[in-house]
Amino acid sequence: MKIQTHARLISVAATLGTAALLLGTADLAHAQEPALPAGTGGTQGPATTGSTELEGQGTMATAKEVEELPEDPESLDATEFDLGAGAILNTGNSRSLAMTGTSNFRLRRKMHQASANLAGNYGKAATDKDGPWLDTTRNVQGRVRYDVFFAERWSAFVMATMRNDVFQGLDYRLNVDPGIAFYAIPKKNHRLWFEAGYDFQYEIRTNGAILAKDDAGNIILDDAGNTTRALEKTDINHAARLFAGYVNSVNERVNFTTGFEYLQSFLDGKRFRMNWDVGLSTQIKERLALSTTFTLRYDNSPLPEVEQLDTITALQLTYRFF
Repeated sequence: MKIQTHARLISVAATLGTAALLLGTADLAHAQEPALPAGTGGTQGPATTGSTELEGQGTMATAKEVEELPEDPESLDATEFDLGAGAILNTGNSRSLAMTGTSNFRLRRKMHQASANLAGNYGKAATDKDGPWLDTTRNVQGRVRYDVFFAERWSAFVMATMRNDVFQGLDYRLNVDPGIAFYAIPKKNHRLWFEAGYDFQYEIRTNGAILAKDDAGNIILDDAGNTTRALEKTDINHAARLFAGYVNSVNERVNFTTGFEYLQSFLDGKRFRMNWDVGLSTQIKERLALSTTFTLRYDNSPLPEVEQLDTITALQLTYRFF
């Protein structure tokens, strides 16, 4: 019995000693192994699983997640597209309708950039509650542009702008503008740039704008009863072009844009045009924003009976797709 008791005691002591030795070895291994910050290292799973578990994540990383690289914060690549629309309607004693719509697209990939813009405005009103509706505003404008950034802050570009505006006496106006742009602030969401170049303008005028009229605005007829022209149906102009633009995404919800353009004719030193656009957009829900825009168009030598200054102020909802 004594022998069996001693044997049992020896067995228990050996077991406890072995456990203590294993625990001590484990503690020593952990003390010698430097701890890795969470998310910067990982432990390799068993060879049969074929996957790696990132420390602190609690999930297995897929091949797609491992291959994707984080976006370069210094990259200027961008994809932007939005649509905007607004309207106002009055009925009763005052009857009027006004609508506006815009669309903007910009794509930048490394040294290449393409952009397109479209805008339209339409309005009509009745001078009294029983009178007919008459158009008061009707114009459509479109622009396409291509830039090549041959240096960090410099680009060469060509741009084409099309316009139809019956109240400016224009069936069609085309402007083609090649030039050079310098980006003083070239960031992705904060840009300030200046442009200089040449402007070629070709326009087709409305019949109402070119017919000869007397001081009362009545069309003058010749002896045979036919209308006579005071101006040519088409016109070509060559001009120098200067432009300054600024875009600032103040934060994720607020975006401010503005641009000023000056065109000086080579053919007539007294003839020039100025265009100014400014817009403020505030995000109200996810990709939906409320935008306020103001547009100024000044021509110091317009067609007869056409005002020198046009302005458009619009409030619209804008949806940004990218």
